Amino acid sequence: MIVLDHTAVVALRRGHRLLSGLAVVEVDDPLRRAHVPALCLFAASMELPGAAAHTGAPPGLDILPLDFAGAAALERATVAGVDWRHAHAVYASAAGQVLTATPEAYDGTGVWAVDIGKP
Repeated sequence: MIVLDHTAVVALRRGHRLLSGLAVVEVDDPLRRAHVPALCLFAASMELPGAAAHTGAPPGLDILPLDFAGAAALERATVAGVDWRHAHAVYASAAGQVLTATPEAYDGTGVWAVDIGKP
């Protein structure tokens, strides 16, 4: 599974070529689709207003909701020192990778963070 964190959503909103390609290609296999955790989408919108509306439109992106199990996992992650803006991406990427402009934020989390460059 490919997960975009809030920095990747900001980069997408600013026209990042790789991310734009992921967003417009509709793939039937959910494991090959790009996913945006809801809390990451919110964090991106706080940094760059309009990011949520822009990110919700492309056919190649799925928005991951935050359910009770996720909220409990996010609480544990933030108590352990993970920034709340990254916590939902850590939880969502348990079986995949996170595309991010801040790979160092995932040090020690066990997440495979892929550096997309600065947005």
